[in-house]
Amino acid sequence: MNRRKAIRNLLLGTGLATVAVSGYKWYAITKRPHLAELDQYKALISEIAETIIPETDTPGAKNAHVGEFIYKMIIDCADVKSQNRFLYGLKDLESHCHSKFGHSFIHCTVSQREETLRYIEQSNKPYAGVIGKIQRKLFGTSFFEMFKNYTVMGYCTSMEGATKGLAYDLVPGTYEACIPIKPGQRSWATK
Repeated sequence: MNRRKAIRNLLLGTGLATVAVSGYKWYAITKRPHLAELDQYKALISEIAETIIPETDTPGAKNAHVGEFIYKMIIDCADVKSQNRFLYGLKDLESHCHSKFGHSFIHCTVSQREETLRYIEQSNKPYAGVIGKIQRKLFGTSFFEMFKNYTVMGYCTSMEGATKGLAYDLVPGTYEACIPIKPGQRSWATK
């Protein structure tokens, strides 16, 4: 076989493989999700949220019922791509924990949980630049980015998070554009 045919066949094979893999990913992301599977992950969702915002001198994500908020947002408000990415992300997280630590995320230690979340964040990181924008447009937001956004949104809009975790002013006074924060003061609950 001459060199030109070999190079052509190699490029053609690589192109077909890339199209096949991309087509499968596109199908997996855009198919109708099995949202009934999400019920079995309710405890896992709460534990992941608690790992992101743990209980200290302020209430954690579990006390603020962030897991229930995330569950509701995925079921009722997320689009199909996001629902699929969320389900695949939960399965990926669980399979990583089982392969690395031999048990579920729920039974991991705090350091193992943090290590797992760092791994998931790095593995789901989108590409930089234009390619990353195209990737987000086609496949949606990554699992961990979506999870962090919902966790912060759920915590900051909950009664526990807004009143005990943040500086909440029930009846705000006059508008002041720039107020210096005193040492040890919490962030404002209202923007």
